[in-house]
Amino acid sequence: MNEQKERDLRVITLSGVEVIGRNSYVVQYKNDIYVVDYGLTFPDGDGYGVDYLLPDYQWLQKNKEHIKGIIITHAHLDHVGGLPFVIEKLGFPPIYASPFAIEFIREKFRETGLHKKAQFFPVKESDIVRKGQVSISFFHVTHSIPQCYGVCFETPEGRVVYTGDYKFDDSPLNEKPSNYKKIEELGKKGVLVALLDSTNAFEAGKSKSETEILGVLEDVIVKAEGRVIIATFSSLVTRIAGLIEVARKHNKKIVFTGRSLENNIKIAMRIGYVTPQANLVIPAKEAHKVPDNQLIIVTTGSQGEPMAALTRMAFNKHDVITIKKTDTVIISSSVIPTNTLDVQRLLDEISRKGARIINSKLMDIHVSGHAYQEDMKRMAQLLNAKYFIPVHGYASFLGQHKLLLKEIGFPESNVLIPVDGAVYAFKNGQVLQEKKLKVSEAAVVGDKILEKGEPLISERKILATNGICHVTFIQKGEELVKTTTLLRGFDMVQETERIIADLETKIAHWYMMLTDKPRLKKYMYAKLGAYFMKYYGETPLLSIDVVDV
Repeated sequence: MNEQKERDLRVITLSGVEVIGRNSYVVQYKNDIYVVDYGLTFPDGDGYGVDYLLPDYQWLQKNKEHIKGIIITHAHLDHVGGLPFVIEKLGFPPIYASPFAIEFIREKFRETGLHKKAQFFPVKESDIVRKGQVSISFFHVTHSIPQCYGVCFETPEGRVVYTGDYKFDDSPLNEKPSNYKKIEELGKKGVLVALLDSTNAFEAGKSKSETEILGVLEDVIVKAEGRVIIATFSSLVTRIAGLIEVARKHNKKIVFTGRSLENNIKIAMRIGYVTPQANLVIPAKEAHKVPDNQLIIVTTGSQGEPMAALTRMAFNKHDVITIKKTDTVIISSSVIPTNTLDVQRLLDEISRKGARIINSKLMDIHVSGHAYQEDMKRMAQLLNAKYFIPVHGYASFLGQHKLLLKEIGFPESNVLIPVDGAVYAFKNGQVLQEKKLKVSEAAVVGDKILEKGEPLISERKILATNGICHVTFIQKGEELVKTTTLLRGFDMVQETERIIADLETKIAHWYMMLTDKPRLKKYMYAKLGAYFMKYYGETPLLSIDVVDV
C-alpha cells in the first residue's frame, strides 16, 4: 500500500503562516475534513480596488463533500471574515463556535441572506463535538474579544491542539482567566502536535493585563473637564465592557457610535455578556442633553478610516457629534502600519479643533491581545506536545517562536516551520511533510471573489503605472476608412502627442501589410505591444475596437 495513503492524520496550514491575518487551518482524519477558522486580511498599500484577501478556497471547494464542520476559535475578522464569501461554495457545512462568535457570524451572514441556509451550532467550553472517529473539545483562553477558545481534536492517531489567539491575563475584564487546568490536562494526556499563536514572538516578557489599561483610562475619564471620546477596535468588547462599568461607577452616561461597534455591543447584550443598567447607555442623538463632564463616547475610527465615526466627528460629517475644544480624545489601540498616514491626518484635524489627544505614546492605554514570549513558553510547556507548528505570523515570527521553544528544551527538529499550503502527515507518532498544496490568496472586490485568471487587478495595475492606449479601426470591407488613437497616462502631454502621431503612421502601414483582415485585432495587439516595448521599455494597457461600416 502507498505510504502516503497509510497516513490517516494530516494537518494543513492553508493560510495564515506567511502573513498576519486570513487564518485558516485544516485537520484531516482519513477523508474527514475539519476547517479551523477562515479569516480575511486587507491588502497592503494600494490594493487596486481589492477590498479583502482570503485564504485559498479551491482545495476546500474541491473536497467540500468531506467537510464535517468549520470550527471557529473566536470572532475576529482575521479568523471568521472570509466565511460569508465562501460558505455557499463549500456547501454550507456546519459551523461550531462560542455563542458570541456564532451571533457575530450570523449578523455577517444576515447582510446577504446567507443566515437562512447556514448551520450554526453554538458550543460551550465544556461541550464535546463528536464526528466519526474524531472528538473536538474546547478550552477557554483570554484574548481581546469575548468567548475565545483553543480547540483540541482527539483522533485515533493522536491529539491535535490549536491555541487560537490568546494571552495569559490573570485579571482579565469581564471574564475568567485562561483555563490553565484544562490546557495542562491535555498536556498530561499527551498532545501529538500543537499549533501555536506567534504574533508577539519578538515581544519579551509578559503582556500587560486589560485591568491595568482600564485603570489608566478610568483615571483620565475622572480627571477630564469635558467629554471623553475613546476610539478603539470595535471588536475589543472586553475593554468596552470595562468602560461600561467605569461609567456606572462614576455616574456618567456612555454613547456608542460606529456601525460595527454598535453591532458588537448589541450581540454582547443579547447573549448576556454585558448587562448595563437602565439608561446608562444612551443613543448618540441624545448626547447633547448630557453635561460634557458626565459623558463618555466610545467610537470606531482608531485607524483613521475615512468613513469611521471618529473621522466623521473630526471633519464635521457625523450626524450629531463634532469634536470641540474641551474634548479629550483617546486613541486606545495600536496603529496598523498601513494606516499611519490616515491616523496622522485624523489627529491633525482633531488638534485643529483644539481637543486634547492621548495615544499610546503618552500613556499605557492599549495592550495586545496576544501572548508575549514568557506566556508563549508557558503555553508550550503546559501542552508539552511532541511536535509544534508555529502559526499566525510572518516567517520571521515563526522562526523566532522556534528559537523560544528551543530555549526551553524542545528539540529543534520537532518544531515545524510551515508555509501556506504545507501538509504534515502523521503515523505512529512520526511526522512526514508531504507535497504542499498549490494555494494562492483569493481577492474580493465588492462582494465577489475574483476567479483565478480574472484580469481585473492586473489591468488596474497597468492602468495605474503605464496608462492606456486605445485604438479604433473603422473599416469598410477590407478598406481602412479611419483610425483614432487615444493614449492616456503614459507620458506627458507633449510627448504623448508625438507618440500618437508616430503611431497613426505606423498603424496605417501595419494595416496595409496585413492580408488576413479577420486577424486584425490579434495582429495589432502584437504590433502595438512590440512598438511600446522597443521604444519605451514598457506597455500601457492595450485596447482595440474594430467598427465595420
